[in-house]
Amino acid sequence: MTDDQIQSLLDDGKAEARHVDALKKLDPGAYCIHRSWGFGKVASFDHIMGKFQIDFKGRAGHAMEARYAAESLEILPAGHILVQKVVGLDALKQLAAGQPLQLMRVVLGSFGGQAMVEPIAAALCPEVVATADWKKWWDGAKRAMKKDPHFGVPAKKTEAFVLRDKPQRPEEELLRLFAAGANLKQKLQAAEQLLRIADLLPDVAAVLGSVIHALSDEIEASPHRDPATTLEAIWVRDELAGLCGHQTPHTVEQIHEVVRNVRHLGELLQSLPSAKQKRLLPHLRTAYPDTWHNTLRQILLSADAKLAGDIIEFLTNEGQSDAVRAFLDRVVREQSATNELLLWICRSRNQQAFAETIGPLLNVRLAGAILQAIQREHSDTGRKKNLLLEWFVNDHAMLGDLLRETDIEDVRDIARKLLLHPAIGEMDRRSLLARIIKVYPQIQALLTGGAEARQQTITVSWESLEQRKAEYDELITKRMPANTRDIAIARSYGDLRENFEFKAAKEMQKVLMARKGELELMLTNSRGTDFADAKTDAVGVGAVVTLADLTENKTVRYAILGAWDSDVDRGIISYQTTLAQALLNKKAGDEADFEIGGQRHHVRVEKIERYVDMKSEIGPPCILRVAAGAAEASSAPAAPASN
Repeated sequence: MTDDQIQSLLDDGKAEARHVDALKKLDPGAYCIHRSWGFGKVASFDHIMGKFQIDFKGRAGHAMEARYAAESLEILPAGHILVQKVVGLDALKQLAAGQPLQLMRVVLGSFGGQAMVEPIAAALCPEVVATADWKKWWDGAKRAMKKDPHFGVPAKKTEAFVLRDKPQRPEEELLRLFAAGANLKQKLQAAEQLLRIADLLPDVAAVLGSVIHALSDEIEASPHRDPATTLEAIWVRDELAGLCGHQTPHTVEQIHEVVRNVRHLGELLQSLPSAKQKRLLPHLRTAYPDTWHNTLRQILLSADAKLAGDIIEFLTNEGQSDAVRAFLDRVVREQSATNELLLWICRSRNQQAFAETIGPLLNVRLAGAILQAIQREHSDTGRKKNLLLEWFVNDHAMLGDLLRETDIEDVRDIARKLLLHPAIGEMDRRSLLARIIKVYPQIQALLTGGAEARQQTITVSWESLEQRKAEYDELITKRMPANTRDIAIARSYGDLRENFEFKAAKEMQKVLMARKGELELMLTNSRGTDFADAKTDAVGVGAVVTLADLTENKTVRYAILGAWDSDVDRGIISYQTTLAQALLNKKAGDEADFEIGGQRHHVRVEKIERYVDMKSEIGPPCILRVAAGAAEASSAPAAPASN
């Protein structure tokens, strides 16, 4: 604006003296920005009305009084990125393609010398850098800025990128960050970055000496506040000291002090970066010379797959192969192995280094443990993604390998578990069953949808049948209607693509529908009984059989009841278990063989009685709750002693 125009506004009371400097910049053609309406251009000035016409995006010819325009508009310099996108877009695209650092100078200069990632991306995408190319371009620009001392690249996403007035060597900024660190964790972050650029330092000892001493002081001052950070700081300090030719004689004692004051060593290992977990294992051996191997084996039951592999490899190298093998065999037999541990076994089963350790585990018990672990995670967490299940399904040879040279009844048990497994989808279930059939064609009838499988009637106790019916009624009358309401409520939140509540409710709907189908199939194919027609001339359903265990020289007793009945502590087992199948139709004096917990037993039938005559002593049937359906009954229950 001219001086005369400004004076006229002042005389008419349409502007004040404090507006003069801003008004001088408001010439037609000037580019500006408004906090609400964004980027715009001064189109004209009506000196009679004392108003400016501003062309904003989507709001062309917007009239603004001179006073308000002077107060609310920021006039942008010609070199501002927003102006350049209008007057020199092609030039900016050329900079993006060949000179990303020069483009970043323009961008950061436009924002006062510093900016976060979000405004930088908003300034460049999609006009200068295509949205599809942004990530790759931005990664390259960051790498270039890290090498240029005129730029400051933040270590955290919450910090800004900086354009410096004069170049600064990388170590200067890192030393500043180290000195400003309020605690050991912050200082450690700067020290790790110094370690990464150590080969670029002109005088390593001069630059790193103070850092090494400061880290040592922090380690001495707070060994127990954050054990994982303290251990990382010790290792980084030692690496820095090694570059300077310094000795750190107290490292082992400091590490021992940390680990001896930790209550849960497994949690400490898991809190370390995965690349550094392995580094602590030798120190656990020396810190706990008498118990380290037992401690590490127990940590396997809480470790992730990578840490489990590191621990097993370490124990094996330290001469603990037999103990590791026995431990793994036990947790597989007891089905107490975690998903992560079983995932490591699956991933490592073909590795020669672990052949002696894993080889003896590759049998039907491992298959059962895997199915049980998959269901346990599904029940406990409800997570859709199950890494153990994915591996089990995608390793096309594994299930067949585990079942080779296996008793046909054990194979049938696995097939039945697959048929009613709540965590395995229909297509995956069919694929796994097909792999079993490839090795054992005789179980073809168990395929989901097979007429024989669907029409086969199972015998169940009235008590367990009523419990299944009650579960079905609750599902139909309470859980499914409640889920329908949850879906409706979640749908009302809008934007189904980002609606977590809606997705969770729909996933639960799938689970409930699958369970409904399972229960309907169970109830359709079941026949209730009170076992009153049981005979005593041979072992059958409803019989209580007393056995002489000739292997362990003791007497045991089992009540063989319905498909859904199981209470191992009281000796109640389902007639579908491998043990019961081995005893059915045997008479007093007959002998049989079966396996419990991996050990073969040779028994003789001593006495056969009716359950209905001994119900007051044994108690009522108890529904099997290990998994859904009779097909999932344990194939080898523990035998309770009766003497």
